Amino acid sequence: MHRRHILPAIILSAIFLALTISPASAHGSLVNAVPGINETLERAPVQVELFFSEPIEGNFSKIQVLDSTGKRVDNDDTRVDAANPLRLTVSMRSLPDGIYTVSWKVLSLVDSHITAGAYPFAVGDVDAASLAAAAAAGQQVNLSFGEIIFRWLSYISGAMLTGGVIFIVFVWSPADSLLDKESREALAFPWRKLAVAGLIILLAANVLGLLSQIGQVIGQEIAAPWNHASTRLLFATRYGALWLIRFVLALVVMRFLLNAKSRRDYGIALAGMLVILLTFSLNSHAAAEPQSFLPILADWLHLVSASFWVGGLVFFVGMLAALRGIAAPLRTRLTAALIPRFTRVALLSVGVLTLTGVYSAILRLGSWEALTGTLYGRLLILKSLLALPMILLGAINFLITTPNMKRAAALPEGNLTLVERFRLLVSTEVILAVILLLTVGIFTAVPPARTAATEKNLSDSVSEGGLEIGLEITPGSIGFNEFVADIQLDGQPLVGAREVSLQFSPTMVDLPPSELILDEVGSGQYAASGASLSLPDTWQVQVSVRREGEFDTFANFEFPVGTAASQTYPWNRVAAGLLIIGAIAYLTALQKMPQPPAQKLFLTRLPALALLVIGAFVFFLQTGIVERYINPIPPNQTSIEQGQAIYRVQCVACHGPGGRGDGPVGLTLNPPPADLFLHTQPGVHPDGRLYEWITFGFADNQVMPRFKEILSNEERWHVVNYIRTFGSEGEASTP
Repeated sequence: MHRRHILPAIILSAIFLALTISPASAHGSLVNAVPGINETLERAPVQVELFFSEPIEGNFSKIQVLDSTGKRVDNDDTRVDAANPLRLTVSMRSLPDGIYTVSWKVLSLVDSHITAGAYPFAVGDVDAASLAAAAAAGQQVNLSFGEIIFRWLSYISGAMLTGGVIFIVFVWSPADSLLDKESREALAFPWRKLAVAGLIILLAANVLGLLSQIGQVIGQEIAAPWNHASTRLLFATRYGALWLIRFVLALVVMRFLLNAKSRRDYGIALAGMLVILLTFSLNSHAAAEPQSFLPILADWLHLVSASFWVGGLVFFVGMLAALRGIAAPLRTRLTAALIPRFTRVALLSVGVLTLTGVYSAILRLGSWEALTGTLYGRLLILKSLLALPMILLGAINFLITTPNMKRAAALPEGNLTLVERFRLLVSTEVILAVILLLTVGIFTAVPPARTAATEKNLSDSVSEGGLEIGLEITPGSIGFNEFVADIQLDGQPLVGAREVSLQFSPTMVDLPPSELILDEVGSGQYAASGASLSLPDTWQVQVSVRREGEFDTFANFEFPVGTAASQTYPWNRVAAGLLIIGAIAYLTALQKMPQPPAQKLFLTRLPALALLVIGAFVFFLQTGIVERYINPIPPNQTSIEQGQAIYRVQCVACHGPGGRGDGPVGLTLNPPPADLFLHTQPGVHPDGRLYEWITFGFADNQVMPRFKEILSNEERWHVVNYIRTFGSEGEASTP
């Protein structure tokens, strides 16, 4: 591959990255739990459900439910919805009355943080004081020392390499004409040494971050690279894809920055570094916003501007140190020429930093109280206080040092005292910047004070069963909304309907449906308010209209709410593609360098071939992606009747006519058939879970047949709609 093709390849990689690494909210915070925290239940739950603020990695997330003696009482079958993993569940054994503790630990799919927590709930008649005393520590953010160091070193190396290129091209190169041939030969340019240092820090930080991440998911601070969790984490997760992107682009940067001979080489290295910085923004708090493009763009610009400023300072100090070997007059003139050029870069960077920083603070704080009342806000204050001395020193150099240096440059003898004083000021700025980046490493590991945002109103209309049904949702956001159904019959408002209700089912999260009854408000409109849209997802909203003397009418709507639901990607195939790109980048980076044939074989071609072989192996890794099933058939009279006919032929012998597991064959089985009365209660299982069991059988019950080959897809959905009547009828008959 010719080097003129590398820059377009990097840009295409950036586009590929933006399209495939789907953003979501920052930190896997627990937002809801069933059973609730400190809740007392009359009867034992069928399962425990935990809902998080962002998708979580199912391979490294776990729920444990313990009784008062510390014994596990769950079935050790923790499960994450693979399409939009916001909900984590574990099924329960039969529980006697008592106090139980839910302990959970999850790995963030977005920023790869580990969060954990525990809470109690009670079953039956228990002492309230005992339940309160059993309350465990709430959610914790696991701030790993290794993770903080990884972020700190990554920001330092990213700044050095990105800002260094800007300094060389836009600050130093125009001043290079002041040097004569003798001075240029005597001057030891520090570019290569600083670039090597930056690359070593970047690669070391990336390795440290990987080992720290493996350690966190297995409960250690740092793990060995050969740990059993490393392969899955690296090749089957979003974190691994981002890690590999940085690895591949580091090879590109290494080739073109260490051997740069033209602006094109520097431009290609800069493009690679900009994409590396983008991977950090995709793991940032900006991804928490429902409309995340602008927040991620602002975060990336913030990081790029900081890198221009801080990295430029590092190279400026290196250049000032290198200039100590030349005569005082030339040294003074060069310093006087460099200062205004760097000042322009610094002023632009500070301006962008200020604008993007204020924008991000408004998004993630939400109130003045959050600025001082939350850890996130207090760290933001500390970060700002550390930046102020750097800005002050920059102002001194701009307002005082620059004109003084310009006058000194006109003197035949120059002014070494002024040059040394300036070098000391810039060195102080670099030290402050290093400390500031450490606080940024901690800051990015803390959940923001606010993660919610609003959407626009949602509305749609359909024709079904002779009715024109319109539905409007205001404001169309996660949480509390007003729902208005406008129903017309033959062009006239439908009045006096016996019941109009809405059923809410998320299409990607494994969540049971919920229901809301609407009140008639006149002119064919039926309205109610509620918090039925509880999570970011694409929701199926089913309108049910019941009229006297008519069959019930059902109309299905789909509305995206909040953050677009994250898809579950085949990360192993993303990783395989990156490894193949890495092999090409490595080969092109070293192939044209002068090497003996044996060295070229063992150090260039064989490693590239190894990357290709590993990529092919990773492509076929099993990642455990689970298909989600959404009920496409409304539960109208026709569907229920068809499901009943199928149930009587295929199911009644085991499950019985009422689904209680008391059929003539079921009474002879061990284990007995599932009690469908319990499993079809509203709020226990979504339709997709019931469909899955009918299709593939039940994992722990070998007697339950697989109906995939016996019944058609539609017939299985009809059965789901019919057995749903067991739970709803049982609920209606309960006093």
